[in-house]
Amino acid sequence: MMKNKLKKIISAAGAVIISLTAMPLFSVHADDLEQPEDLLTDGTFNYELVDGTYTITKCVATIVTKVPAVQNGVPVTAIGDYAFLNCTGISELTIPDSVRSIGEGAFADCRSMESIKLPKNIDYFGPAVFSGCGALESVTIPDTITEIPDYTFFKCYKLTDVKLPEKTTKIGAYSFYQCSSLAELKLPASLTTIDEMALGEMFSIQNIDASACPDFTFDEGMLMDKDKSTIYRASVDFEGDVYIPETVTTIASGAFSTCGGITNLFIPPSVTTIGADAFTYCTNIKSIDFSEGLTTIGDNAFLFDSGIESLSLPTTLTSIGNNAFSYCEGLNKVVLSEGLKKIGTDAFLGCDSLTKIIVPKSVETIGDGALGYIVENQQRTPNKKFSMSVYSDSAAEKYAKSNKLEYTVTDKSLKRVVFIIVAVGIIIAAIVFAVVLMARGRKGASMSAKKAQKLAKEKAEEDNYKTIIDDSDNTPETDNDKKSDSDK
Repeated sequence: MMKNKLKKIISAAGAVIISLTAMPLFSVHADDLEQPEDLLTDGTFNYELVDGTYTITKCVATIVTKVPAVQNGVPVTAIGDYAFLNCTGISELTIPDSVRSIGEGAFADCRSMESIKLPKNIDYFGPAVFSGCGALESVTIPDTITEIPDYTFFKCYKLTDVKLPEKTTKIGAYSFYQCSSLAELKLPASLTTIDEMALGEMFSIQNIDASACPDFTFDEGMLMDKDKSTIYRASVDFEGDVYIPETVTTIASGAFSTCGGITNLFIPPSVTTIGADAFTYCTNIKSIDFSEGLTTIGDNAFLFDSGIESLSLPTTLTSIGNNAFSYCEGLNKVVLSEGLKKIGTDAFLGCDSLTKIIVPKSVETIGDGALGYIVENQQRTPNKKFSMSVYSDSAAEKYAKSNKLEYTVTDKSLKRVVFIIVAVGIIIAAIVFAVVLMARGRKGASMSAKKAQKLAKEKAEEDNYKTIIDDSDNTPETDNDKKSDSDK
């Protein structure tokens, strides 16, 4: 009896053990059966089943030349977001016509990819698809695409040829930013919108064909809207004196960026806004003639313009953007006018030659590092030679104190003095302009008259600038001055 019971116990235990060991094996086998429906890898790509077709979610191979149209009898119809991100071994790639969607950043930072063949009937093209593809030389975007998304060709340094679809209505923000080798671009007839910095810092752009595009015109080396009120992009062939047309109200972001041949810039009273990065890397600009009427200078507007020596900003200006004049290393004189309200962060950072400035009482906001800072070892460092003239209880006085910068307090009416400078300059310039026109005839004298007008205005400003600085230095010491000295 005992032996029979023992046999039954052993048999039961064996059955339990067999069933327990069999369960995980069945579970693993079941997962394997489900994998082709949900997720598949073939050693080159990972796929995901979406609505009955495959989407490539990741490229896992080092070298790839083409994308399959079918996998295991299932069509491949999409390339997912960032699927080929940082696939640096790809030099050329063919995508089959079965693919109808390419996701955001799909080929971002494929730094060795020189060419790509896109499918003919694509429905969706995400932002930043080719962002950072520094070796990409040419691409034809299918006619089914109606918008060039933001950052599409961002920093594609070697791109020399791109064909935009005939139905394109919009070029997105930063889409051709720093396409340094692109010399020509043809705009399609349907184009209506060019977004922020879409054509910024294009070091080689010379010609933009807008002949088929009713909403834009390329005239005198500048891409403008049909009314010539906004400049979107200028040819880098500009040299010497540049006169902004008197129809222009807005100089858009990046419009003249990398136009390194400009030496003197004339901005008419019609211009109210200078956009972000508008004149970045215009390293040879020596002087800028700002007219009354300008209200806004955008972020980075004159960044790295190391040739600028002096600035006399108009009384209508209310805002100077972040980094607006950063690294203008030759800048040694700045006149800020009453009416200015904001000086952005790092606005004059790295202006090593700027050692003295008067800040008007109207200024309400001064960003970090805006005044009195240079850069040493990649760090903001106070300029030991820098001093400020400020008004008591003003934002400038608070800024000087909090940053431990040298300053003096004055209550002189800067508005009145600057008005006198502007008025005298305009009167002298107008007289010179009239004399030149009478002497030479209106058509032939236009350019000479403008130059004479600029010189007369600069002379008036120069004669009065020294008076402003000397008067601020010689202002009698007050209780506020004593207080500021003790604060230092």
